[in-house]
Amino acid sequence: MSLANGVFEQAQAFFARPLEEKMKVCTDLIPEEFCGYHPMERYNWEGSKRRDLHEAFNWNYDPSKDPDFPDSTIPQINLWPKDSPEFQEKLCAYQTALISLARRLTRIFALALHLPENAFDKYVQRPEAGMRILRYPEQMASRNDQTGIGSHTDVECFTIVTQDSPGLEVLDKSGRWIKVQPVKNSFVVNIADCFMRQTNDFFVSTIHRVINENRKERYSAPFFWGFSRDTVLAPIPTCISEENPNKYPVMTAGEYYVWRTKSQKLIGTGDQIV
Repeated sequence: MSLANGVFEQAQAFFARPLEEKMKVCTDLIPEEFCGYHPMERYNWEGSKRRDLHEAFNWNYDPSKDPDFPDSTIPQINLWPKDSPEFQEKLCAYQTALISLARRLTRIFALALHLPENAFDKYVQRPEAGMRILRYPEQMASRNDQTGIGSHTDVECFTIVTQDSPGLEVLDKSGRWIKVQPVKNSFVVNIADCFMRQTNDFFVSTIHRVINENRKERYSAPFFWGFSRDTVLAPIPTCISEENPNKYPVMTAGEYYVWRTKSQKLIGTGDQIV
């Protein structure tokens, strides 16, 4: 977990910077991407009395750093601070390790769907493999008035979460919120929306939120794994039948990503996607 520890150290240093420095890489500079800095209390996922108490930094997949299929000819779409090479280096090192893990997990999911182990290999040669660091300050407001991040689902196929302390909660099928206690040297894996669409609800997205009641700040680093943006999100054959027809419109992963990104950035602003 030394790579994870390095990421958390870099997160602490980055979020301690003055706001004007962090805003130089604000996500608003690239509206159709989720990369860059997301300021404190920017969003309000649940419409609570107070906006969500977190700040974040996102970065996208960089083909030149792919552990299995490196390609420096494909440009990355990112907003990195220009004066912090170690920040980019350590964040990308952990991301690279998680890409290797995610490719192995993808093969396990294929087997679970009664498909050949390599059924999804071609879709993850140029994957959606963005990552995020988040800082949640100590929350003073009631959980009824504010969350660290409100209830939501992720966009891609699945998310691998590294967390340093409690705060993550998931919604079970009976509608109860379950606190996910961190286990040393382990990950939390959540199903995301693209995979739910492709499996026609065989795998269902994990609804989750964060409420930081630790009396100290909390850090987490979720890694978002999905198929390449040109992948058509058609239903997997083993997940549809006459009795269970496809539930979702067919589109590419890229089209879905852009639509969701625009929608997420407008939450809490009063604007709408039309």
